[in-house]
Amino acid sequence: MAKKNNIVKREIKRLGAEFWDVNPCGGSWTTYSEFMEWYLQTEPRLFQMLDPYEWSGKKVLEVGCGQGITVNYLARRGAIINGLDMSFQSVRQAQYGAVELGFSELVNLSQADAEQLPFASNTFDLIISLGVLHHTENTIGSIQEIYRILKDNGKIIIMLYRSGNPKWWMTSSLRTFSRFVDFLFGRPNVLLEWFRSRHESDSTSGTALLELFGVPILKAYSNREVLKMFSSFRDVTVMNLMPGFLRLVDILSGLKLFEGLLATVDHVTEQVWGFYQVIEARK
Repeated sequence: MAKKNNIVKREIKRLGAEFWDVNPCGGSWTTYSEFMEWYLQTEPRLFQMLDPYEWSGKKVLEVGCGQGITVNYLARRGAIINGLDMSFQSVRQAQYGAVELGFSELVNLSQADAEQLPFASNTFDLIISLGVLHHTENTIGSIQEIYRILKDNGKIIIMLYRSGNPKWWMTSSLRTFSRFVDFLFGRPNVLLEWFRSRHESDSTSGTALLELFGVPILKAYSNREVLKMFSSFRDVTVMNLMPGFLRLVDILSGLKLFEGLLATVDHVTEQVWGFYQVIEARK
C-alpha cells in the first residue's frame, strides 16, 4: 500500500510540474517588463505587503517562484534571493526575466520540490511563498521544510488560499462541474483544453481559468486550520486579503462598467471574505 501511495504521489507531482510547464502562472508575454508591469497592477496588495520590510542584503528564498515576478521584484530591493519551482519552464522564464531586468547577479534559480527543499538547515533570513503551498500534495511537509531551513528568529511570509468565502465556493463548484463535463465526454480536461485554445499571449486574464480547471491539486484552509498548521512558529499573524470581486473584470470584460463598485466591495468585505490569507511568523 505504501509503495502504491508513493507511486500516486510521484504521478501527481509529475502532472503538477507538467501543468505549470504548459500553463506558466501569469501566462506568456512578449517582454518580461510588460509581464511585470501587468502583475504589479493586477496584484498590488501582494507587493504592498512586502514593501515595509528591509530586504537589502538579506538572504531570501521564495518557494514556488513561478516565472519570477517576486524574485525579481525583491532583487530590485537589494535582496540576495534564491527562487525555486517544480516547473522547469517557469524557472527558465524567471531567469530570462532576471537577465532582461539586470538582476541576474542577485538571483539564483533552481528546479526543486517544495516538500524536499535542497538547502541546509538554518540558511535563510526570510522565506516567502505566495500562492503555492496549497498546490502541494503534502502542504504540512512543505511547512516543516520551510521551518527547517529558516534561521532562528528568521521570518516567513506565506500566502494560501482561504476557504469559507464566495470565491472559494465558486472555485469548488466549477471544479466539480469540470469533472462532470469530463465524465460526460469520457476524457479528462475538456474545459481546460477549451479555455487554453482561446487563451492568448499578453492576456490580461492571466492564467486564472487555466489554473481553476486544470491544476491537479488545489486546496484552501480556514484561518483556524492555518494557525494549527503553523503552530511550530512563534508570533503568528494571519491577514485576509482580496475577496476577488474586482478580478472578475479581467475575466468578464462587460463588468468593467462596475469596476469601482467591485473594488469597494473587495475593500469592505476583505477580512470576512478575503480569498487569500497571508501568514507572517518567526522561527
